[in-house]
Amino acid sequence: MDFKIEVNDPIHGFIGLTELETKIIDSQPYQRLRRIKQLSGGHFVYPTAEHTRFGHCIGALFLASQMGERLLPQIGLGADELQEIRLAGLLHDIGHGPFSHVFEEALVEHRGMNHEDVTEWIIKKSELSDIIEDGGLSSSRIADLVRGRRKRDVDAVLSGIVAGQIDVDKMDYLIRDSFYCGVSYGLIDRDRLIKSVEVGDNYTMEFALTARGTLEAFLVARYEMFMNVYYHKAVRSVEVMLVKLMTAADTALGLTSFSTPEEFLALDDISLVSTIRELDPSLSDDAAEAVRMVNRLDSRVLYKCAFEKVLHTDDRFVSKVLATRDVRHSMEREIADDAGLPVEEVIVDVPTLPSVPHNPYQEDPMEIRVFDIVEGEKQRRNLSDFSNIAEMMKGYLDVIRVYTSDENRAVVERAARRVFQETPSTAQIHM
Repeated sequence: MDFKIEVNDPIHGFIGLTELETKIIDSQPYQRLRRIKQLSGGHFVYPTAEHTRFGHCIGALFLASQMGERLLPQIGLGADELQEIRLAGLLHDIGHGPFSHVFEEALVEHRGMNHEDVTEWIIKKSELSDIIEDGGLSSSRIADLVRGRRKRDVDAVLSGIVAGQIDVDKMDYLIRDSFYCGVSYGLIDRDRLIKSVEVGDNYTMEFALTARGTLEAFLVARYEMFMNVYYHKAVRSVEVMLVKLMTAADTALGLTSFSTPEEFLALDDISLVSTIRELDPSLSDDAAEAVRMVNRLDSRVLYKCAFEKVLHTDDRFVSKVLATRDVRHSMEREIADDAGLPVEEVIVDVPTLPSVPHNPYQEDPMEIRVFDIVEGEKQRRNLSDFSNIAEMMKGYLDVIRVYTSDENRAVVERAARRVFQETPSTAQIHM
């Protein structure tokens, strides 16, 4: 490809960018990503986790290019399709709102939209569409690849690179977030993963069995990053507070009432917090709550975790029920009643995650397809057929936590243990 400039990335080194990619990066929709932190609450625990979606998306472009160079020749595709998947990697997070997934909760509740819906809207309706079309590509086509849509058989490969089971998004954020947090949990061998992937029957993406250890390491790294970074109890405390802030601010300021791409693109981490700091708390209870949350975050006065229970289940229904808003609110009321506190003083948080990334196009969506060469013939199996780690990790991870203010921590802990029928740790005998 003909690169106009190179940028130096601490994760991947020098990354070449085409003229079209440079124009997109210089656009207002993309420059806004400098003001959207990759980990909305991570820097409250890991001080250097101040990196943004801006760098992550350039990293996704780079890995999309590497994976495309590996796979596209196998299905008879070339430079045009490589440019498409590079742009899909570059733009896959363009629709994230302030504090990323935190804003998404309010967006889903009030607009029935997630960040992928907004991403498609921004790609097709903002100035990005004109830039893409002037560059000889289709903005609708880029949006389809970002969403993982399969309009042609080959799209199983093209969209899978950016929005698949083991995709460039996951590869980049595991390594990047690990680097900026200063931890080692997410260090995966991305080069080995990319060099071991091939196109199988029906355009499925499959990995050489010889990379079994690398695949196992990827699964473990992802799990450890969620347990120790993304689901860290203090990180989730910040995000719980940001949800309360966002919910109150949405009522007071109409954050999710945007009607044009320009109105949405005016929202970022900095503009939101600045607006709330200037909000008159006497205007309404919601305004007062939003200001109170900002003041607490400014002083790092976080909610405290009074109870924690980690569950592993192979039943998606159980996992989905636990994460349901009404179920969480029911648990909050029961714990608050037992503790003799207002229900507002108890927050139940239940983040959930499939331990193995899903492939919805398979009968068993948690299986990773692998192949082995036996007597010159390619034999296709599932990774769990050869890996105890992959088999054991199939399931859902749910972390049930109960948060409250520091002064109510002891009474809420006792109430939560009674509600969840837990034995206090001080009464347990360790053998």
